[in-house]
Amino acid sequence: MTTPQPLFDLDVDAPDPYDKQFWSVTTILKVLASPALEYWAIKETATAAVDSDATIKAMLDDQGRDETIKWMCGARWRKPKIALSAADLGTIVHRLCEMTALDENAKIPTDEEITQLVRSHAAKTVNIPAEVALVKQMLGHFLRWCDRFQPEYTAAEAAVYSEKYGYAGCLDAILTIGGQKLITDYKTRREPLTSRGGPQRPYAETALQLSAYRHADMVAVWRARRTEIYKRRYYLLSPDERQVAEPVPADIDSGLCIIITPESCEAYPMLCDEQVFDHFLYVLESFRWEDDLSRRVVGDALEV
Repeated sequence: MTTPQPLFDLDVDAPDPYDKQFWSVTTILKVLASPALEYWAIKETATAAVDSDATIKAMLDDQGRDETIKWMCGARWRKPKIALSAADLGTIVHRLCEMTALDENAKIPTDEEITQLVRSHAAKTVNIPAEVALVKQMLGHFLRWCDRFQPEYTAAEAAVYSEKYGYAGCLDAILTIGGQKLITDYKTRREPLTSRGGPQRPYAETALQLSAYRHADMVAVWRARRTEIYKRRYYLLSPDERQVAEPVPADIDSGLCIIITPESCEAYPMLCDEQVFDHFLYVLESFRWEDDLSRRVVGDALEV
């Protein structure tokens, strides 16, 4: 079997003239309420309040109450000073997992290679040794999981497109375990336990994400291009790319979500059949309302 090679997405500034634009699946799913994200936003604000007491007092004196509140509200968008952001940590662990799992003869990355990768995503204030140690822990747990289950990869980091419904996204892997072909998504969590002290598990909307990938029309065999417009991600598809696209495999049995933390790596089967996909389409229509029609339903104030 030919070892699949990951085709990491390529971010571009703007679409080309003849590109078709597809909404990103992850952008679509943001229309859903997320208690986990709400808790995270509250926690980031509370953390800023506790850790930045001197800064807050100085801002109150210099800029006033309104500007200080505005600064506090933006705490969740600021990158941590001494740690990688959740997105950057996820990107690093994803890449290391894919590069080591796809090729059974691949060498485990050295400390120097991991350090270089961490530095490429880190701000100057990040504690590099601590983050390297964290990444090594997470990679180690993933590799031990691979030893236990011996997954056979047939695709990795592949963009999929639905021309029928106008969405696209990037699946992490298609792999086979015990004769079951599974469309797979990796999730990384810095915290090994939830706020309630339980094990980290997938969120239900991951099933919607996997169902969208499973029921897409075609898969890219090139580095997919994507762009952001007003903080919304779009995948791009040119006529030439469309000509060489391949169909999404029809023999996928189900979905799988692999949760990687500093203390464990566990995989959870995810239902992503027609029933789940129907619910994804409802979410898609809700996103279409929020993205388009909701902006046009309120008219100007009446005048005599």
